Amino acid sequence: MTDDEGRSPVYRVSREVRPGQPIQVSEPLAGDASELSPLCAAMVESLRAYRKAGRELVEGQYASVRELAPPHLRVPCHIYVVCCPDGVIVRYDAAGEEEPKVRGSCPDRHESLAEMAPAFSEHVIHVSDDPETYVPKHEGPGFILVRRDEHGEEVEFARFHPMICAPKTLPADFKLPLPPARPPCLASFHRELQFHMHGVLSPANTPARAISTGSDHFLAHGLMSLPVGWQAIEIYPRLGEEYWRPEYAAAWAQLDLLNAIAQHNLVENALHRLDGRRAAREQATRLLAEFEALLAGPEEPCHQFLKTHPDLLCTTYDAAWSKVPFGKGVGKRVSDFVFREPCNNYLLVEIEAPHLELFRKDGHQRQELTHAIGQIDDWLCYIQDNKAKVESELELHGISATPRSLVVIGRSATLTEGNRRKLAVMQGRHPGLSIITYDELIDRARANFERHFGPLSLRAENLDIYYYRHDPAATT
Repeated sequence: MTDDEGRSPVYRVSREVRPGQPIQVSEPLAGDASELSPLCAAMVESLRAYRKAGRELVEGQYASVRELAPPHLRVPCHIYVVCCPDGVIVRYDAAGEEEPKVRGSCPDRHESLAEMAPAFSEHVIHVSDDPETYVPKHEGPGFILVRRDEHGEEVEFARFHPMICAPKTLPADFKLPLPPARPPCLASFHRELQFHMHGVLSPANTPARAISTGSDHFLAHGLMSLPVGWQAIEIYPRLGEEYWRPEYAAAWAQLDLLNAIAQHNLVENALHRLDGRRAAREQATRLLAEFEALLAGPEEPCHQFLKTHPDLLCTTYDAAWSKVPFGKGVGKRVSDFVFREPCNNYLLVEIEAPHLELFRKDGHQRQELTHAIGQIDDWLCYIQDNKAKVESELELHGISATPRSLVVIGRSATLTEGNRRKLAVMQGRHPGLSIITYDELIDRARANFERHFGPLSLRAENLDIYYYRHDPAATT
């Protein structure tokens, strides 16, 4: 095999292509020299110009979209050109720290594409007269899909081995473009594969007779890299040297780069059209994460956050107030929030610090919980005694004498089952009162967001998940 540096040294290539590794090439063999065939020499020169033009494009004009370039243009590569009697194989291997070179087989190989392609591509690309019935002798590299069971153990549920079976010739009715058009490939494959997996999410705890709210379908999408030693492989028919001219190569490189960018944009646009709720879901996820980060601190930052995002407390309000005073002077009591819902239904909210505990170790409620419930009682007493004034001065028009109330205090991790039973009893003694922790508040908000925007908490490594609602009527 000779290189592209204006001389014809001979290199020995390892007989076996090692799976997952670039081709191993010896140092130049002393005293040997050889000439490339005219076609191989023309392809070596053209591919050297192609590689140079590609690097200039991804480092210059298209640097901002470099990551969208095919791997053999994005990564400095050695290029190997193997001429066979019925076609040419071109392999791109990452050069690493070495100076990239273009090397051609010398002399041309006597083996056919069908014999050379499987071994040279690590059994990913095959060539056959009848691709539809071809069965490979060996499996190439593959992927194993696993899931985690309820115990956290990984369980394999699928595996697959990507393979391309290329025809030996171009179709009989194919009109071969004239130079300087890019020479057509019989097969072209790079190691980065677009992965799509479709599924359906169904609630695990929905009662059998409950009204169905529909299922979220999902599409998991991402790039997966084949564990092979090459970045890309191309197989060409044997064309005349006039197709392989270095002055054409810059246009080919730009065309390949623009095609990759266009394909990426088409896929991304289609996925975003499929999942029109994605931006809202991402915003909801960030909002809940920001709120949860505040729970390690005092009450006031939580109050200000809820003031900015009151729908976390009440999703059906049409008006909201913060720090509403009930009374004046020494007896004044201030409600953290008041919400008006449709039909003049009101909700009074008292929030306490997230770090407070609701019960002592002996099971008795702490003073902070007693104080919060006492606040609610004081507001209700004031409203009942001064209903007309509350409506006129505080503009809480139509408020009833016994509006609903909500206390948000502490964290769920501090509650035992006994504590929760006591909370249920306490709420039963105070009609219209709900007592929840900040964790329960977040859970309620998350459930509401997920009902509208799709799941927030499901994640996949190296994959983006897109959700959409399936309309059965559309498929009947």
